[in-house]
Amino acid sequence: MKEATIDTTDKNNLYVLVVDFNVDDRFFTCMLLQRYGYNICTAGSGSEAISFMHVAPPAIIVAESSIGIGLASRLKKDVRFSNIPIIVLAKASDLDLDLRVRRGEFTACLNKPLDAETFYQAVQTALGKTPRKKIRIEASLLARLDGVEEGIVSILSEYGMFFPTEEPRQLNTVVMVELELGDKTVKLEAVVLYSFELETSPFKEAGMGMKFVKITPEDQALIRSYVLEQSK
Repeated sequence: MKEATIDTTDKNNLYVLVVDFNVDDRFFTCMLLQRYGYNICTAGSGSEAISFMHVAPPAIIVAESSIGIGLASRLKKDVRFSNIPIIVLAKASDLDLDLRVRRGEFTACLNKPLDAETFYQAVQTALGKTPRKKIRIEASLLARLDGVEEGIVSILSEYGMFFPTEEPRQLNTVVMVELELGDKTVKLEAVVLYSFELETSPFKEAGMGMKFVKITPEDQALIRSYVLEQSK
């Protein structure tokens, strides 16, 4: 799995630090975060995590519970890292960990194996963002707009998508969409909520974000199943 290369001079280049001595668990956590579009870096121990943080402090830490307890104790004594939110992952429910969450030592305590939606919302909350109701993932799916323009959908959720294009439609434009999901084609109507033009938004991918406004329950369920499956 390819991790993020962190430029420590760019304050906007934030990342999630995953700390877990279990290689398989660490890989699974990173895979989820990568699917959600987050930059990630990893460590196998608390001391390794501390060393890395002195180079580039993370926006959030996701740590195996026993490591997380030690990290929380050490970080609260250092003003540089004391406000970094920590999500701990445990193999089973633990009343002591729940108490630590209520005391504010951790942002959340989640059980392994991780539930994709619960984990996504916990990370969003820890980063100070309004939690999205549904997961959105990076994608690479063929789509046709109004039966004319073809392109690759790069972001997909149950309720919308991002369609890269150098000629985005105007806001509030209703578009007929045919989306290829494997051997099935989903037909729906979407409205343009926002767009980025290449000339005016050089640091954004040119394209448009669209919300699904007319879709059958069956097709919406198909997209939801696809998103959840790709999040695992």
